[in-house]
Amino acid sequence: MKKTLTALAVIAQGVTQCALAQESQGEIITVIGSPLTQVDAERINTSSNTDADFGDQIEKLTGVSITRNGPVTGLVQYRGLYGDRVGITIDGVDIAGAGPNAMDSPLSHVLPEPGLQAVLYRGIVPVSAGVQTLGGKLDIRADDSALFNLADGLKANFNGALFSPGTGQQYQANGVYRFESGFLTGAFTHQQRDEREAADDIAIPNSAYLRNGAKLRAGYEQGNHQFTASYQALNTNQSGTPALAMDINFIDAAWYRLGYRYQASDNTYFVLNAFGNSNQHAMDNFRQRPVMMDSMARQNDADAIAQGFNTSYVTPLYNGTITLGANVAHKRNNSTISNPNDASFYINNFASTEQDTYSLFSEWEGVRNTVQYQFGARFTQVNADANDVGSNMEMMNDAVASLAISFNGADRDKRFTMLDLAATLETAIGDNAMFFAGVSQKNRAPNYYELYTWLPLAITGGMADGFNYIGNTALKEETARQIEFGTTFSAKNWTISPRFFYQDIENYITGMPSENTSAIMFSNMMSGTVPFQWANTDAVMKGVDITLHGELLDNLSLDMLASHTHGNRDDIDDALFRIAPERLVTRLQWQTALFASPLSLEVTSELVGSQSHVSALQSETATAGYGLLHLSAKWQLTPVFAVSTRISNVTDKYYAAHTAGINRVSDDANIATGEKLPGAGREWQLSLQLAF
Repeated sequence: MKKTLTALAVIAQGVTQCALAQESQGEIITVIGSPLTQVDAERINTSSNTDADFGDQIEKLTGVSITRNGPVTGLVQYRGLYGDRVGITIDGVDIAGAGPNAMDSPLSHVLPEPGLQAVLYRGIVPVSAGVQTLGGKLDIRADDSALFNLADGLKANFNGALFSPGTGQQYQANGVYRFESGFLTGAFTHQQRDEREAADDIAIPNSAYLRNGAKLRAGYEQGNHQFTASYQALNTNQSGTPALAMDINFIDAAWYRLGYRYQASDNTYFVLNAFGNSNQHAMDNFRQRPVMMDSMARQNDADAIAQGFNTSYVTPLYNGTITLGANVAHKRNNSTISNPNDASFYINNFASTEQDTYSLFSEWEGVRNTVQYQFGARFTQVNADANDVGSNMEMMNDAVASLAISFNGADRDKRFTMLDLAATLETAIGDNAMFFAGVSQKNRAPNYYELYTWLPLAITGGMADGFNYIGNTALKEETARQIEFGTTFSAKNWTISPRFFYQDIENYITGMPSENTSAIMFSNMMSGTVPFQWANTDAVMKGVDITLHGELLDNLSLDMLASHTHGNRDDIDDALFRIAPERLVTRLQWQTALFASPLSLEVTSELVGSQSHVSALQSETATAGYGLLHLSAKWQLTPVFAVSTRISNVTDKYYAAHTAGINRVSDDANIATGEKLPGAGREWQLSLQLAF
């Protein structure tokens, strides 16, 4: 640990924002950084992804790691915060996942299409970026304006990739037709894999997946008016989630967005978007893993819907620009647990739990005396409620009956009123350096399972610590106060940019051992453990992330990113659960030619520190550090045809990421129940790209 921190300190003397990499053929995810003036982009060919949900692409962002419970169940962790604390939208749509354990996490809804980009606000998030952005904001989207600015005509491309081991396949086809006053786009994807393997040919349990999806978009402009529409349908068939108590049987997810933009002048415009999504989700513990006896078989049928709209008005004001806006959203969740071998068994887990969000914001950005400022305020009210619940077990189990009666008699109609504030500035300090500073207050209302889980079950929104949890209708909203500062120094072909942050979170929501006698009785009977109950505590997050970019030669570039986050509870002396350790990624890119055709070669080193700062309360175990080496190449044979190849984990290193889940598949011959799930060993990938 000390050696790694020393290395980070050395790198801090020379680390930077990533510059724009060469644009590649095929579909891309563009990664954009800072919300103020430091807007950086890294273009990533999606045919080179190793994760089905593109989590490996998102993880290339500074300060980001993926908390993974399965091959299509990745949660974005940013500076130690993950789950609902990180605001994630897909093409401007707030996804309401149906699974209370985030099997259908927002990343699982990503489908590659022309111009796709992942927009990350580094550090202090402007209030205009969204509602409840306490842990950062990531918006994965295809920009309408870029599609309107394309040349007229048809453009299309096809990507096909094969993975080994695991006989993985991935096919993507998409196209865009631009005409005089608008555009039409279509995208299709198919992904499947039998399983992934750790080093030494050790199969990773329940790592198979199968997905298909399609997306359509259209845009039309007339004078100063623009109209857009998007629709996506994505079907996930049987896919494993070995860190959770159940696997995915299916997820049928669909969402839409309707947009309007009025451009009154070059600097004044009005935007209105309406959106919605619907998810049907079935999960079980018997189709993809063994169950000890028929009476223990469980299936959870869940569904969710969401509708809403957002609007903003932008116009010049006082040597700057002011943005005024509003957001309204409605979400509803249901969940019923059954046993296919016993028609009488049922648990009404969540019955029409609802959350309504109303939000207004104002934000001003301008320049005064070479200093660029941004100030914003957002007022939000969240209303939550839930219907009565029940189970057939009430008749035979006094603890279950007591919990149901208590929940149904409680006041479940809740109101949370929140004020977000954000202020940032950036100024020159000399000819080659910029100084950045920012402060913010951000809030998050408790979600439906934190409020309304009435029976102790392993429902944690993907935290997956192995404990049963019960909700708490007395929860308060979280309030995080953050300060951040950093510099960006550029000299010749080199740029370095460290950022330091400190965040104090009041009323942080986490688990505490329950004192509810009925909950303890039921949990002990089912799993032999005392359940946890969601509670308000306090927490502190602090750390540093750093980026570096340099040109070693005209055709040889170096990119590095480093991050370190320390998370601790403030009410007791204990670490926060499942926080990513320090990480250093170094990427060397060489642009050359082979037989007069462009050839790009890349070597990536990934060094991850050990994590011994773990949660004793949640029985978290320490993990060792590791180092990985990846190689990739892309050969552009003709203007329309390219071949890519990649070897991940070249040395076949056996490792387990600290953010990985714990194995809960009981019959696995290689990985014991309760052991950290290992990462993938050496993998080969071959991709073909055709564009015209």
